[in-house]
Amino acid sequence: MSRLKASIDRLLLIITGVLITIMSILSIWQVVARYVLNTPSTVSEEIIRMLLIWFSLTSAAYVFGQKKHIAIHFIREKLHKKAQRMMERLSNIILLIIALVLMIWGGIQVVELTLSQIAPSTGVSMAMMYGALPVSGIFVAFYAIHGLTTSEVSLSKDGSDGP
Repeated sequence: MSRLKASIDRLLLIITGVLITIMSILSIWQVVARYVLNTPSTVSEEIIRMLLIWFSLTSAAYVFGQKKHIAIHFIREKLHKKAQRMMERLSNIILLIIALVLMIWGGIQVVELTLSQIAPSTGVSMAMMYGALPVSGIFVAFYAIHGLTTSEVSLSKDGSDGP
């Protein structure tokens, strides 16, 4: 399971790296096209918007997997190690439910609703843009399951198991 997590981590880093690189290049092109060539590029603007959604959601999935997301640790740090583990398990269960219901199931519903909608400049189906939600939901669900099965709880800052 750890080898699979490491592979998924690497995959998400590669995907987000490629996405941010493409967005940067397209943003530079957009500025050049608008201010130097005097012909704004609506296609690049639409592509950047789609890539930003994919970048945001895949980055969020990676951050959850690394346990670097925004969290309030001061309450957990005051608890004993056993209570910290229970809190970690509870948060992984809640995260798994959210990933399964909202991101994956809800994302698939949105993708199905938008299959026939076409983006005006690129002519790409809007389902392509909304597809980022169930895809990143799969990664978040994997990380939540991984967290439940490995029980890797970081201790308090001083290394103790609570008060």
